[in-house]
Parts: sequence; structure tokens; C-alpha cells
Amino acid sequence: MAKQGLIRRMRKWLRVPANCPPRAVTPCWLHAGRLAFGLDVVGYLRSEIGLGEAARLIVRAVDAAGLPTSPIDIWLPGRDADRSLDARLGQPARHAATLTVSGVLSLPDMAARLCRGAVNIHYTSWELPRAPEHLRPVFDRFDACWAPSAFVHDLLVASQKRPVHLVPQPVALPDEPPAPPDFRGPLRILTFFDYESAMARKNPLAAIEAFRLAFPAGREEARLLVKARGMSGPQARADLARLAAQDPRITVVDRTIPREEMAALMQACDVFLSLHRAEGFGLGGAEALARGKAVVATDFGGTRDFITPETGYPVEYRIVPVPPGAYPGADGNHWAEPSVAHAAQMLRDIHGDPAAAARRALAGYRLLRRNHSFAAVGARIAELMEPLR
Repeated sequence: MAKQGLIRRMRKWLRVPANCPPRAVTPCWLHAGRLAFGLDVVGYLRSEIGLGEAARLIVRAVDAAGLPTSPIDIWLPGRDADRSLDARLGQPARHAATLTVSGVLSLPDMAARLCRGAVNIHYTSWELPRAPEHLRPVFDRFDACWAPSAFVHDLLVASQKRPVHLVPQPVALPDEPPAPPDFRGPLRILTFFDYESAMARKNPLAAIEAFRLAFPAGREEARLLVKARGMSGPQARADLARLAAQDPRITVVDRTIPREEMAALMQACDVFLSLHRAEGFGLGGAEALARGKAVVATDFGGTRDFITPETGYPVEYRIVPVPPGAYPGADGNHWAEPSVAHAAQMLRDIHGDPAAAARRALAGYRLLRRNHSFAAVGARIAELMEPLR
């Protein structure tokens, strides 16, 4: 019995973590220095959620830099609608560095997958000013952290001891500046959120309030589309439906749709509205800006990297504590409460001066081109990878 127990313990000690080279007969940390130069990207590569798209965009930036890479998918049950990288998944070769893309709350699971034969980097997404205290030791399992925004960079520097580097979240951009919105007919406004990202954080009810304040009932020069997806309790959906039912100009689409259909909804709008209480980066706003849309967003969190008075319409806010139970891992933290009145004024400004909105959107596209294109982010990744050669 004692011998069998020892064997079980040895097998557990020698287990091959999920990110190790396939068919390894010994633990991959014994292969240190033998892995080929390159950067593998681990994440929810088949998932339609924001973190899944963020990881897929990182793969495209690594490709743009010409670096060897293998995408490694982590299956997210029930959220695997994107198959754009399927041809590259399966049994890839492994490389000397691994970049794991996830939120802070997934750190323990991601750390359990690490291969000690590689340099392990975490590309961290988190929406609040401080990381949860109990997760601080888990950061030490990684060799470094990369941050998609200045906001995340600062919170990582304050929350853990590993080296932190700003690697801007890449964004898919057209080769040429998009045509400015023509603003003919009703002003078309889009806001969207995922119930899994917490409705309280995304704050779509405030977007509805701002829309109705900006364009009082009876004035038909504006429309609001609320795009929702994900699973949630019935009360959140009931609250959304109740508010939307008060105004026939508000439409709610509450289902998961293919990325192509979502892109078409974005293309058909004039304004993207995000009255979030917290964002690590804000990929939706960046995607809208890339398409030449006017973006109205709370001036807090990661969106500050690309939404400024020159590129969009940043909304005033006040700092408030995160209510108990409103967001996981938020104990003792704070976030923004955007001004609905200021957001309504921004919407009226866009409606009254569409030429100014178009100029800001063009400036935003140029900013994204400089800092968030695949070429720009790929060059930054290549710079950080160079010591591994």
C-alpha cells in the first residue's frame, strides 16, 4: 500500500501540464532551453466572448511580426461559436515562450497549465483598479505580465511583483480610413453587453436612460439598438425589457449571433455608446472607432487609451464603491458612475454637429493605426521577445 501511494504521488508530481509539448515522456520543465524560439498563444480561441476575440487578435499580431507561434485553445463549454482558427489548432509545435490570455479571476486555472520549459507570460484583463488580494501569489507562477491598456498596466504594477509591460490590445483595422457616417435619417445608436461580463459593470440601463434624456419621447430622429447575449437571471432581462418597452425607438436583440452579423450591426450604426462602470480595455468601443463611428464612453478604465476629446466623446463620472455582490472579486474596490446627463449632452452634440463627430472618428482611426494595429502591436511583441533569441 505504501509503495502504491508513493507511485501515485510520483505520477502526480510528474504529470504533464496542458501547455507542454505533446507526447513528452518527461515533465516539460526538464526540457528547459530545448524549445524553439517563438511565442505560443493560449486562450479561449474558439469562444465568441471578448477574451476569445482578444486572444485571436493577439495571434494575428504575432503573425504580423513574423514570429513562430502556435495557437492553443482552451475550451469554454457552451461558448465556442468562433471557428476561424480551427485549421491551426490541434497538435501544434511548442515554442520557448507562452502567452496566456485571460482575466485575473482565471489566474489559478491558467497557472495550473503552465509549462516550466517555457517562459510563461500572462496577458491580463481586469476591469477594477486593484486585483483581488488572494490572487497576488498566483502572479508569481508567471515570469512576466503584459497589459492591454495603461489602466491594466498600472493596476498590475500596484498589485504584484512580476515585470509588467504595456502591449496594447490589437484591433482589426481597414487598410484605408473608413468613410465618415452620413448621418442621414435617424441617428442610429448601438450599445451591447454580455450578461457573463456582469450587467452592473456594462451598465446598459444607463445607456437607455441617456438615450431617452437626449431625445425625449415623440422626437423620432434617433434609434437605439441594445445588443445582449449570454446567460443571466430572469430579473436582469426583465429590467432591460421593461425599460426598452417604454420607447418604441428602442430595439433589444438578446441572443448570440455570428461575428459577421455583429460586424454588420456595428457597420449600420452611427454611434457606439458605452456607459460602462469599468473596462480593462473596451474592445467594442475600439472596434467601433476602427469603423469610423462616433464613440461615447465613460472616461474611466482602458477606453481612456483611445477615447479622448480629440477622438471621441468621453463621459464624466464619479468614483463609487462597487456594491456587494455586483461583480466577482470586487471586495473593497471601486468603479465609475457615469453621468447620464453628460452622456445625453454628448449624443445631442453628435446629432447637432455630425461633421465634428466625423472628424473625431477619423482622428481615432489614426490613433488606433499608430498604437493598436497588428503591425504596431506585433513590433512591440517582437521587441519584448528579442532577448529570448
